[in-house]
Amino acid sequence: MSTYVWYWSGFIVYSIVVIVIGFRVYFKEKRSGLETDNTEFWTASRSLSGWAIGLSISASMMSISWSGMYGVQLFYWYGVGGMWLLIIPWLVTMGLFFWLTPRFRQFNIFSQPELMQSKYGTAARLIMAFTLLFVFIAWGGAEVYAAGQIIAPFLGISPQTTYLLIALVVAAYSYTGGFAAVVSTDKIQFVLVAVFMGAIAWLGWGQTDWSMETLVNLSPPKQEAGMWVAPGITLILLTAVAYLPGWLVETDLWVRLQSAKDNGQARKGIVVASLNSFLFVGLAPAVIGLAALQLFPPVDGVIPAYLNDGALIFSEILSRFAPAWLSLILSVGLIAAAMSTIDTCSNIVALSLSRDIVEPLMMKRKPDAAVINRLARLSSVFAVFLSYLYALFTDSLWDIFYLSSGLLTTVVAIPVISTFFKKINSRQVVSAMSTGLISTFVFYFLEKFNLLQSIEPAAIAGTGLGYILWAFLLSLLALFAARM
Repeated sequence: MSTYVWYWSGFIVYSIVVIVIGFRVYFKEKRSGLETDNTEFWTASRSLSGWAIGLSISASMMSISWSGMYGVQLFYWYGVGGMWLLIIPWLVTMGLFFWLTPRFRQFNIFSQPELMQSKYGTAARLIMAFTLLFVFIAWGGAEVYAAGQIIAPFLGISPQTTYLLIALVVAAYSYTGGFAAVVSTDKIQFVLVAVFMGAIAWLGWGQTDWSMETLVNLSPPKQEAGMWVAPGITLILLTAVAYLPGWLVETDLWVRLQSAKDNGQARKGIVVASLNSFLFVGLAPAVIGLAALQLFPPVDGVIPAYLNDGALIFSEILSRFAPAWLSLILSVGLIAAAMSTIDTCSNIVALSLSRDIVEPLMMKRKPDAAVINRLARLSSVFAVFLSYLYALFTDSLWDIFYLSSGLLTTVVAIPVISTFFKKINSRQVVSAMSTGLISTFVFYFLEKFNLLQSIEPAAIAGTGLGYILWAFLLSLLALFAARM
């Protein structure tokens, strides 16, 4: 029997399981008379435990695109110095979230655009909502893309067809179960992803030498400085500027904290997510990436073509070193990893589109609850479809993650943090958001067309990330200038 049959069986069985979970949530709500309750659909009644929150955050971060493909790529590209470009900024973010959780929850407002509306008016709400739409469509699309690239060879179909199949399954359970289904499936997905990452790390570990002498003598293809700071100090600092402010107000974490029973459970969720992140976003990708440097070494600084710039490290390790039965089990873990992040991103897209953009416009007509809830469910499906379309035109995870995280920093971080300060007014916030949004895209395209390099310091120009720094500084300048 063809191995494709076994992989297809795993894909179909897992898809049925998560779709059934979505229907179970729907019928549970229906028995309680809550199937048209939008508060239930979006917030899971604000009753989540710390474990549910922590595992949900973990499953979302432990994705194919982030901790899988991209996280492993960073350690392959830069050796141990790759830790500065993902796991260290993320753990710092988790620590700051733990500290600020009571402050974030004191607003008792579920979405960030709603917070903008209450503090700074309609213009701030709309700018925030449309920015979040772009960011989470990009992240969802990145995950669809990464999943299709890795899973397609196991199913024997094109990546584009795999994109569509995954999108259809996520759309099905997101439509029926809403946020509660997303969190419920995340628990299962976390276990499968943890097994997958651990097993790939174990396979890589068993095939390689882990003596200090070997690690010191590795030759990462993109090493710019010493072993421990291989990406170079400038790129490390610009990554901190690009990531930390935006991640600190990251919307998918925000909504999970707002859905907790109380502050204690919210903080417990952050602790659980931090521990899991250290293991499966930091340690496991490091082992896999460093093992890949030994198993598939660059030749004269050039990455072997069959690795596709490091994107297919998982596929190569599975096909070369895993027995067929283990490869089948781990392929299901890959599917789980993809769906856990796609459903999270799509939920935020749908939340912004339905609750923060369309619903306020509909309220003038006073539609009944069933109409509003149908809009919410259809928005969830539409959000998955948008991520699928984005994946079709994706070819670089680097650009996606830096541009989208940069937008969180230049457009979302400043206004959310501004809510802690009473003297900052609506004109300042709207000015900062507008400036941040426009300048991020303007400087991004100037950077891409090599029009900034001649005026930027060489160290910054070499990273290709100067656009985030300039947009962030202009956004801050606009915040203070509008007060005068």
